Amino acid sequence: KFSEYVRTPFQLDHGEDVLENWLESNPGCILEEWKLLFIGRQVRTNLYGIIDLLGIDRNGNIVVLELRKNLTSRETLAQALEYVSFVARLDAEQIEEIFRLYKDDDSVSLAECHRDYFDIYPGEAVAFNKDQRIVIVGQNITPNIRQTASFLCSRGIEVTCVEFSFFQVSERNHLIVHEFVVGKESD
Repeated sequence: KFSEYVRTPFQLDHGEDVLENWLESNPGCILEEWKLLFIGRQVRTNLYGIIDLLGIDRNGNIVVLELRKNLTSRETLAQALEYVSFVARLDAEQIEEIFRLYKDDDSVSLAECHRDYFDIYPGEAVAFNKDQRIVIVGQNITPNIRQTASFLCSRGIEVTCVEFSFFQVSERNHLIVHEFVVGKESD
């Protein structure tokens, strides 16, 4: 038996917090093999910006996730660049503090959680924040964001843009389909 899926504008009934919750619960669904350990949500920067989600990959690189429930404006990429410039200046202690705030636990260790989460051998060394990556997730990644993100990628700044479509199956069941439009499989 087939069920009809109705493509629904995500922003009509959902805020960005729904997208944040979904990504936190299912980081591999959109990011696929880029398993991420989330270390922050709604992180305040030194310039009073707020990073939607902050993650760390297996290699210790920081990933800034900027989410848009609808159209990505020109400011989206500028905002993400501002956030990554803030993150690039963080030392291990500051990253640890962000993680402790996120976990609401002053005794938690980022290094231990990272090692356990990624199943890293005790002798294997990982340095945090050697590199940074930007991931923009939006329902509609505009041509100007695609072009500028592609240019930044060609200059060595890792930017990935993921476009998603939202479908309503029933009152309680939804489906999100995604496509890499810059970076990863889109190249």
